[in-house]
Amino acid sequence: MQVQTTQKLFKVGMTHRTDMQPLTSEEINFEIDMCVGCDRCMRACPIPLSAQVSIADLNRATVSNDVVPHVARFTDECVMCGSCVPVCPVDNHRDLLMLSLKQRLGISWDGQVDLSKVAGNLPQGWTLQRILGCLREQSLFQNAQLVPDNYLLHFMATSQLQLLKAGTEVMREGEFGRDIFFILDGQCEVFSHGTDQANLPQAIVRRGEYVGEQGMLTGQPRNLTVRAQSPTVVLKVPEQVMQRLIEVVPAVEEFFVQLSNARAVERILSSLELFEGVSKEDLRQMAGQAAIRRYERDGQLFSEDQKGRPVRESFHLLLDGFVKVARKTGRSEPPERIIAYRQRGDYFVGGLDMLGDQRAVTVAAITRVTVAEISRAQLKDLLMRYPVFRQRLQERLTLYQEAKTAANSAVFEPFDRAELQQMAAKLQSNVEGRAGLHALVSDGVVEGTDVLVIDLDKCIHCNECEEACERRHGRSRMNREGMVVGNISIVTACRQCQDPVCMLCSRAGIARKPSGEVYITESCIGCGICAERCPYDNISIVSLTDDDAAAQPQSWQRFSRFFGKGPAKERGRQLLPMAQAPDGGPLQPDPIEDIRKKIAIKCDLCAGYNNQACVQACPTGAAIRVNPVSFFGTTEDILNIRGR
Repeated sequence: MQVQTTQKLFKVGMTHRTDMQPLTSEEINFEIDMCVGCDRCMRACPIPLSAQVSIADLNRATVSNDVVPHVARFTDECVMCGSCVPVCPVDNHRDLLMLSLKQRLGISWDGQVDLSKVAGNLPQGWTLQRILGCLREQSLFQNAQLVPDNYLLHFMATSQLQLLKAGTEVMREGEFGRDIFFILDGQCEVFSHGTDQANLPQAIVRRGEYVGEQGMLTGQPRNLTVRAQSPTVVLKVPEQVMQRLIEVVPAVEEFFVQLSNARAVERILSSLELFEGVSKEDLRQMAGQAAIRRYERDGQLFSEDQKGRPVRESFHLLLDGFVKVARKTGRSEPPERIIAYRQRGDYFVGGLDMLGDQRAVTVAAITRVTVAEISRAQLKDLLMRYPVFRQRLQERLTLYQEAKTAANSAVFEPFDRAELQQMAAKLQSNVEGRAGLHALVSDGVVEGTDVLVIDLDKCIHCNECEEACERRHGRSRMNREGMVVGNISIVTACRQCQDPVCMLCSRAGIARKPSGEVYITESCIGCGICAERCPYDNISIVSLTDDDAAAQPQSWQRFSRFFGKGPAKERGRQLLPMAQAPDGGPLQPDPIEDIRKKIAIKCDLCAGYNNQACVQACPTGAAIRVNPVSFFGTTEDILNIRGR
């Protein structure tokens, strides 16, 4: 019996392969006929359950309704990594065959949900029905036709219910975290830290509201501290669970993103001195009407050539990410000169660099960037209604024109023509050093939060940093060779990016500690999606199996070497916060999940240890850890001197 397949694109768990197109029924049947049953695709598959699935069972399920339970589970767990495709001797598209099977079987959230763990850990006086009712009070979930009860039950089963005492912190400003918290009962106070570290009250959030969306959406550190003001019950939802709901119900994402962006815009506008005196109601209205646009790397926000065009005439507010500010040179090489870098909270008015010299500029993204655009009509309305705002804007233009330059963690060129002529010889003699400094941004170094650099004046090339890394972790997670800027070498290793694109893992195989370290968890199966997404090639996939079993340790022993005692037990490694069951305890081991074939490895700043092996082992102190924005953004003169 042959089953017809639908052509509607399956999107759940497909955020990393959005360009895939499903096979037609004829193509599916043709590829199944071509299959020689060699099982090579199953051997190459990183999912542990693949060892229990035969190609015959998988082919039968693909073209018929005869789907055995372990094949259905395997289909749901398939992460569409594509490892099966290159090994096929007849060039079948096993990934597209799996896509067709996923389409036909549907999502696991349509099936029965196991609530036994949740039911066994309910706070006193709470029932499953009460939790469901409290979730329905959330504006995200009020439409029962859009978000059925079964989806919310799966949502509950894969999240963690927490009973918090008064004074307990839900999240802390400055820490990293991607969990979102839905308040089911009680209330929490929200505040931020001022320049003198004093608490600045922001809001009170109560039952029916949520917090933490900014960290989940952007990957940036928390921008607020939230603390329980009274005994409070919250549902802590991991990023992977929220992402699954968003994939299943796209309308949730639209509502979620629009509301979160409006909050972010209003919060940033209210913090800018430029808008001081503008009423909260007008700021909220402006934030709600702002157009939110996202730009991938190298995407252009606007150009200095676009004078008079709507995009150029808008007010651009950076919500997250980094952009480069450039001006054309009028020469073929180089066609433009970078004059500054801007980040969250910076803005441009009418295509002018308001934090620089107020002249027209070209602005392009160097990381993933989210921008709020406020139209010219809105600005004119604000200027007419608030003369003080208009005066303040004009004062800024005058002030910056007189000052000529502004320090904003960036490199600025002198704007005076005479000064430019006087410094021409110096700039010509130092082209290499300046180009290297700009490469720090264009190559993404500035996006990192913790970068390993080597002072080449001190380095004796002993390679002790790499060897120390290998001694501690079993394999070296770094390459001493890397980009050189002046006399500083940028080591090839994970930079712990502010917004790590690698962390889109449906299995929670990669996670982040509140202090910022991105690490590989015991849930990793080595599918390679994180390595594929890393734009800097700083994640490697390592096989845990070997044909010569007699010569090598068993796979479980090699896996334990990465996460267990390891060769550096004496250095006092601490346990990392791994995945947990809804009751807060550790997940029960799954025998099938223990049969892992591969695993990802990357630098995690020696998370769990009390020092960093590479830095500790350097005999000359050449290897150091730096924050790239503060370090490189203020040391251009040092780099220039070294480059001479």
